[in-house]
Amino acid sequence: MGVGKVYFVGAGPGDPGLLTLKARRAIEKADVIIYDRLINPILLQLSKPDCKLMYVGKNPDVKYMKQEIINAIINQEVIKGQQIVRLKGGDPAIFGRLTEEIESLADTDYEVIPGITSATAAAVYSGFPLTDREYSPHVTFATGHLQKDSVREIDFQALAKGGTLALYMGMKELSNIVRVLIDQNGESLPIAVIGHASYGYQKTVISDLCHIERAVAEEEVSHPAMIIVGDVVRCRKSDSWFERKLNFGRKILIVSETEVAIDDVLELFDDGGYYYLIDQLTDTAHCAKYDDVHRDVLKSVVFDEISGTESAKALLKKQFTIE
Repeated sequence: MGVGKVYFVGAGPGDPGLLTLKARRAIEKADVIIYDRLINPILLQLSKPDCKLMYVGKNPDVKYMKQEIINAIINQEVIKGQQIVRLKGGDPAIFGRLTEEIESLADTDYEVIPGITSATAAAVYSGFPLTDREYSPHVTFATGHLQKDSVREIDFQALAKGGTLALYMGMKELSNIVRVLIDQNGESLPIAVIGHASYGYQKTVISDLCHIERAVAEEEVSHPAMIIVGDVVRCRKSDSWFERKLNFGRKILIVSETEVAIDDVLELFDDGGYYYLIDQLTDTAHCAKYDDVHRDVLKSVVFDEISGTESAKALLKKQFTIE
């Protein structure tokens, strides 16, 4: 058996319609998909029936798996001669630890398929750009998931020069970030915090540095969230084009005893809602493949509606012990 190949694939942000065509082809052909927490889980349903799904996610508070172990898993799978997709949220080349995983490969062929990064989606889905001729001529990407006092290492001076600062993974350090920004730029600088960017339940909080922490607490915004700072935030005048869509804010679970065309479900996202599919409830092998994925979704999302036949709903409740 020959050595396989690894595709490092950017899944983009929450809206599955933002997945690139090349990324989709890689997912559909993969023998193994090693995925993290920040992908939209419905994308996994693009995989072929015998594809193995392996979750290696982690969040800022709890590390489910160390990076060294993730590297080892990638290498263990690829030596079996399989096509591996390492599926990452957003763009794997932006704070995705891409270099570490590539350098762990031993004489293994690989490709990198970029994705739309969360900063871009968070801004435009909230009604403002990252750069603007009047407000901001440049943008700085930085991570707010920092150790000790290293939050001060971020190039906050870019803001003083009229730029935009886009902070990834910064919710845990929001208080420290705000404090340093106030010290250097004053209290009135505009700031946006966007939770679950481009998902149908996206939350956008706009304020100034002085009041943003209270506003975020009131709206109960948590990670994953983007923090975007700078005058460009003033371009948002009201609810965004995305937030005005017909089904924005609605979360709908679709259930079926038989197969549902995944493309039909993905098209539904265009109306602004959040959708998830649990189908083929009478197919034991299919259900086993997605069991962990389905359970994670049902645990983390409170759906407003379950769409399907009564018999399918009954099977769902029996299989997942839903009240």
